[in-house]
Amino acid sequence: MLAAARARGIDVAPRWGGAADVPTRTLDLLTELLGELPDHPEGTRKAYVPPVLKTRRVFGVALQLYQLRSPRNLGIGDLKDLTALIPTFAEWGADFVGLNPLHALFTAEPERASPFSPSDRRFLNPMIIAVEDVPGYAPKMRDAVDVPSADEVIDHTAATRAKLSVLRAIHARWRAGDPAIDATARAAFARFRSEGGEALETFCLFEAISHAMAVDGFGAGWTGWPRVLQRPDTPRAKAFREAHQSDITFHAFLQFCAAQQLAATQKAATDAGMAIGLYLDLAVGAAPDGAATFADPSLVLTGVRIGAPPDLFTSEGQDWGLAPFSPSELVARDFAPYRAMLSAVLGPCGAVRIDHAMGLERLYLIPDGAPALEGAYVAYRGLTDTLVDETHRHFALAIGEDLGVVPEGFRERMAERALYSMRILPFERDGNRMRPPARFPAAALACLSTHDIAPLEAWWRGDDIVTRVALGSLSRRDAATAHRDRRMEKALLSGLAGLPPGVADRPIGDDLVVALHRVAARSASRLVAVRLEDVVGGRRLVNLPGTDREHPNWRHTLPLTVEAITQSERLQRVMAAMGRERR
Repeated sequence: MLAAARARGIDVAPRWGGAADVPTRTLDLLTELLGELPDHPEGTRKAYVPPVLKTRRVFGVALQLYQLRSPRNLGIGDLKDLTALIPTFAEWGADFVGLNPLHALFTAEPERASPFSPSDRRFLNPMIIAVEDVPGYAPKMRDAVDVPSADEVIDHTAATRAKLSVLRAIHARWRAGDPAIDATARAAFARFRSEGGEALETFCLFEAISHAMAVDGFGAGWTGWPRVLQRPDTPRAKAFREAHQSDITFHAFLQFCAAQQLAATQKAATDAGMAIGLYLDLAVGAAPDGAATFADPSLVLTGVRIGAPPDLFTSEGQDWGLAPFSPSELVARDFAPYRAMLSAVLGPCGAVRIDHAMGLERLYLIPDGAPALEGAYVAYRGLTDTLVDETHRHFALAIGEDLGVVPEGFRERMAERALYSMRILPFERDGNRMRPPARFPAAALACLSTHDIAPLEAWWRGDDIVTRVALGSLSRRDAATAHRDRRMEKALLSGLAGLPPGVADRPIGDDLVVALHRVAARSASRLVAVRLEDVVGGRRLVNLPGTDREHPNWRHTLPLTVEAITQSERLQRVMAAMGRERR
């Protein structure tokens, strides 16, 4: 059995931290699911790196698009909000804007709001569309919908209802042949749909069925639908397609609008002087009941989910509930599906962040019904070569999120292929000391925090620890230890800034925020990101790992509006410090 498992790329070596061997039932299941994995010698070609990074260090801003607030949006941040910020960011010296994944989610079930659990990574979330910029828009359309408040949290259901209502009204004008919509726009849509081919049509079929099934009580995901509709090639699905062409065309229209506006936003960034422009985020997998698995079920492994083994932060491991590609099927198809997915993300931007970059070599797969502890690593081959090739085809930088359980030598292999890594200041240690950012690798993106970490002020106050205690996921005893560790981390971070340890006991203020960002700016890494929440986000946690609706993950907005962000004295001071240090 072990020989068969190894031939399929299953890691049967002794496990981390003395944990029990991979359970027999896990080995049996994975051995049955996986085909033999042929050898695929990795190449040596280096990934594309923008010329600017060969001559100077740059910085930019990382933000969650949906969090942006403005009087004009429909209760959720969109690309027009971002475009309003770009000139100010560029004027302050930023060369890129990093965004959360913009993948298609489930418009028929808006509360499935995590951008890291997409329906299909080849397509876009229509919520990024700014309706005013769609040809055919009229102000009376907005007046006809209820726009939810987003002062503190997003009401995803209400915001989606409002935006889709307006977009349906616009599309009705397109269908009616309204002469106000010029021939150029109509030709562009026809061309987009033709180039999208069957992949686009099947995605739109999924969306149309998903909405109909949600209304009938079957849910948005295809695994809850009647079997006769669970595949795009069934007679019932084909009949649905014929009978609902207007709905399918509407969802194609949404993809067209989103793609057009995303391309325009990248152009706005580079026209403003940003050397890189947007960097987008690629999630590690897709939802098992979404459009991607509906369209091509043989491409994914069924009966297992992607997750992570136990580590210093999660003793029970993590179950992300995502469907993994079949490694042997990718090889059999010469990686064409993976290439298509990468192209969809790399095409409209200047850089991409690969979530859980270790997935380029292996994924931790957990059998359905089993706890994360009973998973096992499975090897993937050829993904790095495909990624490297796509970076050259699209002239885009690749940044790998290499945090968590990192295989031995993985970061070195990334560096050899010119794939950038990530360095989060508090996580970089030399024993009991924080590693000075001046010793970070050049081929990396450095930052103070990410979306999985509390924003700077909340982290400083220990809000994430307090919240875990309130939710019952952390005992008071463990919380006391966590608070002590946090105080030590604050003291070490303050020490890097040349501040006395006692600063760790004081409230965080503008001067300290600027000082800590100045430390990050001194990094030897070619990229440094200012996380917008760290400066203007207050104490609103984006995501509390290990929770879903217990905490309003992916729902908190920023305390400041877009206009107020451009006038923020604290942000301007941080950006000025960045500019001085990165010269």
